Amino acid sequence: MRFFILLSYDGSPYFGWQKQPNKISVQQVIEDALYTLLREKIEITGAGRTDTGVHAQKYYAHFDSNNNIIIKNPDFIIYKLNAILPKSVQIINIFDVPSESHARFDATSRTYKYYINTVKDPFASQYSYFYPYPLDIESMNQACQTLIGERDFTSLAKLHADTKTNICKVTTAKWEVGAFYSTENSENDKTHLVFTISANRFLRNMVRATVGTLLEIGRGKFPIEWLETVLNEKNRSSAGNSVPSNALFLNDIAYPYSHLLVRKKIDQL
Repeated sequence: MRFFILLSYDGSPYFGWQKQPNKISVQQVIEDALYTLLREKIEITGAGRTDTGVHAQKYYAHFDSNNNIIIKNPDFIIYKLNAILPKSVQIINIFDVPSESHARFDATSRTYKYYINTVKDPFASQYSYFYPYPLDIESMNQACQTLIGERDFTSLAKLHADTKTNICKVTTAKWEVGAFYSTENSENDKTHLVFTISANRFLRNMVRATVGTLLEIGRGKFPIEWLETVLNEKNRSSAGNSVPSNALFLNDIAYPYSHLLVRKKIDQL
């Protein structure tokens, strides 16, 4: 039987999602928790990689198991897994899916959010990037229109990555006023901003390089048209610097069978 799990995690303690020798990863701690609970060696497949320090608010993974307790009492499994896992990882839901379902290959889009603050804020420092310069949000949003559509994002990708193509289709890219946490005047507080981007796929480091490049435009160092030039050059050194990972969140993942990702209540034994 195949199961999807919906989870969230604070990426601060981890070297990304994927297992690596001698380094702690989100994938590893979940597999260890499943083994502790089910006494069964289970390999889980995530919806994609997140780099060191990157967080996920809504992340999917799948695994196979013939243990009927997962079907009969999923709430118990969720409770026990959360008791075993460190506080930085939360299992939100678990549900059975058709055996051909795949957390990575079936995903149709992913959405990331990146938070910045332009004034010093001790309550935002862990999950937001302090960028102490005034920014022209309108210019950055005009530049975002260059990102929309299907195009080559080589200039905004990690060098020497093992991808077959650097073509991605971006459907959303925008800057808005908003803090990582709620404030009374959050709608008018332009010192806290969030960048949202959705695409069918993302390249390694693509979001962080995109944010860094847009900040250069927002700061007035380059005109809006510079982003088009950067993308056309297909050269990573043409773009802005990558911003830190601590302010990046994988916010959502979409699937063509979203109706299957709602677990029905099953009478417990």
